[in-house]
Amino acid sequence: MQARVKELTQRFYYRRPGWVDGTSQFAALIQKRLARNARMLDLGAGRGKAGPVNFRGEARIIVGVDPDSGLSENPGVDRRVLGLAQNLPFRAGTFDLVFSDWVVEHLPDPAAAATEAFRVLKPGGFLIFRTGNLFHYSYAIAAATPHWFHRLVANRVRGLAGDSGDPHPTYYRMNTAAAVRRCLGRAGFVEEQLLMVEAEPSYLMFSVPTFLLGLAYERLVNRAPSLSRLRACIFACFRKPV
Repeated sequence: MQARVKELTQRFYYRRPGWVDGTSQFAALIQKRLARNARMLDLGAGRGKAGPVNFRGEARIIVGVDPDSGLSENPGVDRRVLGLAQNLPFRAGTFDLVFSDWVVEHLPDPAAAATEAFRVLKPGGFLIFRTGNLFHYSYAIAAATPHWFHRLVANRVRGLAGDSGDPHPTYYRMNTAAAVRRCLGRAGFVEEQLLMVEAEPSYLMFSVPTFLLGLAYERLVNRAPSLSRLRACIFACFRKPV
């Protein structure tokens, strides 16, 4: 990140009274529903990453599941299991809370994944996830461009916001608020909370002009409730009925 962009980020975001970054907002959404004796499933845990979305020690046990062998390097889970979201290798009613962070966009069959999450949750348990919104410029471009272009962009922004790049294919098959509600509703879930969130413009921090464009967009869509559907992130919290 350029020194000037870093300075502007601090000025307009992290020094702004009341500002909370997107990752911390997502972590708080999970912590609100997290009991000390909870059994948690980190769906698509991968190698893990530093930051507030790490609940080791806050729950009775955290199981990480992912098809990638890089899961073995994840320090934020108590147990590691290789598996697919659409065919989870767990008994019904195993977990109190299932969460995933930047995983839904990579699911080729989100309906099957939703059905499996519903199955492995206990009655009253929660499914909570963060994913991109297709009505946001960044994800609209991502959905319309090939995978080689994603690799190119990932290399360009690597490390700008603690991002290690994203080599995995994306499908964006449950990436609007309507699609989330439709898919999870069919699986049997009840909506607790669905938030549209526009945080700091992480993907535009490679130059001052792009950062300022992102800043202007963020201020606009956060100021006008009618433009909330154009915000970058979907934070979804759904419950399995008792």
